[in-house]
Amino acid sequence: MQRSLKQNQWSVKLIFICLFLFTGVASAQEWVYTVVPGDNLWNFCEKYLHKVGYWKKIQQINNIKRPRRMQPGTQVRVPMEWIKHNAAHAEVVTARGKASLVKADGTRIDTLTPGTRILLGDRLETGPESNVAVRFADNSLITLHAESTIRFDHLSAYGETGMVDSRLHLMKGRGDTRITPASGPGSRFEIHTPSAISAVRGTEYRLSSSDVNDASTFEVLKGRVAVSGEKQTQLLPARFGTRVEAGKPPLPPRELLPAPSFDTLPEKIQQLNWPITWQALPGAEGYRAELSQQADFLSPLWQQQVTSTRVPLPDLPDGQYYFRVRGIDDIGLEGINQTERVTLDAHPQPPIPLSPNNASVFRGTLPKLSWSASADAVAYRLQIANDAKFEQLLVDQNNLDATGFETTEQKAAGKYYWRLFSISASGEQGPASDIREWEVKLIPDKPETMIDTTESGITTSWRAGIAGQTYQVQLATDPEFKELLIDEALQESQRTLQPVTGQVRYFRVRYIEPDGFEGPWGATQRIDPTPDDSWIYTVIAGVLGILLL
Repeated sequence: MQRSLKQNQWSVKLIFICLFLFTGVASAQEWVYTVVPGDNLWNFCEKYLHKVGYWKKIQQINNIKRPRRMQPGTQVRVPMEWIKHNAAHAEVVTARGKASLVKADGTRIDTLTPGTRILLGDRLETGPESNVAVRFADNSLITLHAESTIRFDHLSAYGETGMVDSRLHLMKGRGDTRITPASGPGSRFEIHTPSAISAVRGTEYRLSSSDVNDASTFEVLKGRVAVSGEKQTQLLPARFGTRVEAGKPPLPPRELLPAPSFDTLPEKIQQLNWPITWQALPGAEGYRAELSQQADFLSPLWQQQVTSTRVPLPDLPDGQYYFRVRGIDDIGLEGINQTERVTLDAHPQPPIPLSPNNASVFRGTLPKLSWSASADAVAYRLQIANDAKFEQLLVDQNNLDATGFETTEQKAAGKYYWRLFSISASGEQGPASDIREWEVKLIPDKPETMIDTTESGITTSWRAGIAGQTYQVQLATDPEFKELLIDEALQESQRTLQPVTGQVRYFRVRYIEPDGFEGPWGATQRIDPTPDDSWIYTVIAGVLGILLL
């Protein structure tokens, strides 16, 4: 019973696929034409059929009462074998990068331009970072991506009926398709890979074929696609995909990963290689990012496959572009695209500020600003301000032709900010460079030392510095301070010294800034020795000794 049930299920599935690929047995054998004003049976046969002589049979089949003036809107059934059948061609729409067309006779065309014809048996090959878009006789389109090869196995059309039969073989690589809906039973669009066949009657889908693991992937974005392998077929609806390995049937349809969400994008991107980021997708093992000038991505300018959720943009001319990204799951199926329009405004590229180093501090001197020469620039614009938003401009100088600037006017203590712009030969000003800053600080004063000598000791003191300043004191036996007795850092603005007899000492002090800058030494103070009165006692002792004799 289970076997019977499975057989019934397979029968239903097979019938459904047949209904998808064909519109019934009758319509598979007949083309149905809708009469338009001005049609008669003879000009109809002359235009669409192998010979005018079929008019009598067409009249009989369709019971046409007035063959000289057929009623507009009337449907005329025509056996397929009576319709004109002729070879068709495809043609290149766009070609980017290195690509070649290998003709059926073996000759090779290495320069492809819009309009280059592709005929039965030709083979199209793309190199790295390349793609070629091809249009077929029914306006169906395929974009062949980098490092891909496709062969055109069948290209034919049924006269002027709009029915086109196109069969391709994707030998390796990736392709995006946009298939025109079928206009009759003679319409066919099939792509074979080494492991599978995909058949459609109007849809949009992607496919890939790997010559490394002999596997193909199919991802349907619109419509439906029938994918066959090893005598089994899977019908893929929109937003589903499958993988087919050589010698195996297609995997059951798997839902494609949803579109990722972009992080906030700036209104204008003004930095080369600026990274676009997005939120991680559960189940994604990688992502494919693409950039195009057109929203249809028929001919992407750039693409990259990454494992992270960020990708730096390439260096492209300024303008509006379309960026899209999609997730890639564990079996290689690529998901739904997320697309965003981006505006690049990164040219002419700004120079790179070279000196002084960012956040440098200057005391007693003023910096000379210098920057690199930009290949995009014929001149530069320099701005110096008191604030990082450049609302309080101190300098705004255009058309500097040098790569340096003396800051002779910025003498007041405080922070200064500077940035640069390149100006191109056309007069266009590019984006701003990185903002750099420097700070001007005053040199600390020379402390004035006061010395107070008392019976308890010698106290040296000086004016207290500003908040954060400390003090360095030195005591030496020589005025050059080569023989140091004391060399200390103090928090307080005084130092007590012990009195010493018989030795001249020298004392000095200076302010130390919070950033470690050492101010100038104050005036050297001479500290004379304490008077030595011991000789009086010696004399008295000597006199007393004489008297006692």
